[in-house]
Amino acid sequence: MGGTGQPMLTWVRALAAMARHVVAVGSCAAYGGITSASPNILDACGLQYDGRYPGGALGADFRDRTGLPVINIAGCPTHPDWVTGTLALLARDQLGAQDLDPLGRPRFYADTLVHHGCTRNEFYEYKASARHPSDLGCLMENMGCIGTQAHGDCNTRLWNGGGSCTRGGYACINCTAPEFEEPGHPFETTPKIAGIPVGLPTDMPKAWYVALSSLARAATPERLARNATQDHIVVPPTSRPLRR
Repeated sequence: MGGTGQPMLTWVRALAAMARHVVAVGSCAAYGGITSASPNILDACGLQYDGRYPGGALGADFRDRTGLPVINIAGCPTHPDWVTGTLALLARDQLGAQDLDPLGRPRFYADTLVHHGCTRNEFYEYKASARHPSDLGCLMENMGCIGTQAHGDCNTRLWNGGGSCTRGGYACINCTAPEFEEPGHPFETTPKIAGIPVGLPTDMPKAWYVALSSLARAATPERLARNATQDHIVVPPTSRPLRR
């Protein structure tokens, strides 16, 4: 394609019109991602989305030769298993429109939340929260983690077979979603109103969260309360005979 004098976008549109399937790998290709962050001097967008809005480079009505929209393997970066898994399903004609979520992401990874399988879930249940990046506690209340809302199986399909952002001490920033690049606040902080995080877990009404949080804090074991703000376990679990 080099030396043709044609912009890459022209080639993308021409090739997409002939392709059996069109796959956007990464959040930039899917929704615009980091490259579309303000002031977006490149007018960057995804193949079929401009941020969270249908449209993009190919238009909202684009369909490939099998009738599918653009398949958005979103993530920044995307997990290699999501790429190979999607391509394998397409090669076997086992991925249809019903296998994509409302944002065009393959459901085999997008129907799971990053929160599922997080090693900090016991701290989350008791609202025993970290206050510094090195702390062991839950990263949601103070450190900007939105794994309870982010779609991805990062904590059950581990990266390089053994890690994830939260397991490495970093808050989930929801990189599989459109417009994650501009949350309106620093990534490492949790915006709150009257002490309550603005972004609550998926499908949880605010009143329920407030009630459950109050009960959870009242029942927090000392072990979790103390360990949450440490960079190592200072109070181990109590060893006692099991009651049967």
